[in-house]
Amino acid sequence: MTTHATKVKISAKNTLITEQLKAKKTLFSVMLVVLFSSAGIALPYPVLAPLFLNEVSPLTTFADLPSKILLGIILAIYPLGVILGSSVLGAASGIYGRKKTLIITLILTAVSYVLSALAVMAESFLLLILARFITGIFSGNISIAKAIAVDLSPTLDKTHTFSLVNATSYLGWLLGPLAGGLLAIYGLDTVFYFAAVAIVIALISVAYVLPAGNSKSDQPKIKFSQLFSKQNSFALLANKKIRRIFLIYLLATLGLNAYYEFYPVWLVENFDFTSPDIGYITVVLTLFMTITSVFFVKQLKYLLGLKLGAIVGMMLMALLFSLHLVLSATSIWPIYAIIGIAIAIFNGLLPVYISEQYADIEQGQLMGLITTTFSLANMLMALIGSVLALFGAHWAILFGAFLLIIASIDFHFSQKDIR
Repeated sequence: MTTHATKVKISAKNTLITEQLKAKKTLFSVMLVVLFSSAGIALPYPVLAPLFLNEVSPLTTFADLPSKILLGIILAIYPLGVILGSSVLGAASGIYGRKKTLIITLILTAVSYVLSALAVMAESFLLLILARFITGIFSGNISIAKAIAVDLSPTLDKTHTFSLVNATSYLGWLLGPLAGGLLAIYGLDTVFYFAAVAIVIALISVAYVLPAGNSKSDQPKIKFSQLFSKQNSFALLANKKIRRIFLIYLLATLGLNAYYEFYPVWLVENFDFTSPDIGYITVVLTLFMTITSVFFVKQLKYLLGLKLGAIVGMMLMALLFSLHLVLSATSIWPIYAIIGIAIAIFNGLLPVYISEQYADIEQGQLMGLITTTFSLANMLMALIGSVLALFGAHWAILFGAFLLIIASIDFHFSQKDIR
């Protein structure tokens, strides 16, 4: 009997090790998708502004509109596509299978980058708009990657997997602009081709490493077109509890995007920062976000819990954003490092709280709502913040701090604590 029990324990241990190994391989594949998708998204940004502001061509003088207006349209069309794509792709992955949906969207993302390169070569503004919109739609597949990370629980700790996925995303946003800046001398078309190659590498990883997942057997298949009306992530808002947490997350991400979008403007206004200066301080910000996500967020979850930890992240961001009234050219460097820590805590804990609190909801659809909400906040704050920035960029950042405080208070009183 003792020998038999020992064999059973050994067998169970071996099975657990095998499952953990498979889960880690899956997580690695997901992280590659997030890394190359984030880097691909960020690659063109260092190149687009100089192109539209410094060069004259059919691309930059379309319909005789001011070049800044044309640049604004190019920048805005992408998150619009993300809002549309992420609202349905997460749900689609739950119906048709994570791997299958992810592969299709990665192929179409790569094609859209090639289309962007061809638009630049042809100097066609309308074709570039179409290509960037399509890129945005299928880049919403990051919500699928996050859903896969959630699916790995309980084999792998959910907070840890989320933290690693977030850290990979930060790394992509760090490496993307650097690569884009280096490739700029070869032309914007080369930048887009490079982004397509990065996506193909992620595609190969998904095809060969990610295990085939089953689609929902208990849910009838529906046409893809019906996802927009029946299975999009916004359909979750019919649930009153989801509406409340959606509002909290929207307020918080509006506050975060107020900083993301206007700290470069504030740095230029107050300290005459150049593009390289902004790049260096962004490296500091992103580096501390990455380090915190990889090494500390999981520990903070166990120390504070998901709810209190998320509140600490939001309130710390609000406090640090408020300091922009008194920061000096010297003090901004350590403060921006701490801001990176606060952002990583928020991004690492609040989405996990939402996933845990609403675990009965299809996670692809839920992650789609989270991604969509962030993109929606990005668009709204670009409009609201630009008006406030007319009176000084610090007003946009202070408004973000105010929204984070409101979100923290609402979150504290309306949501249950979970451990």
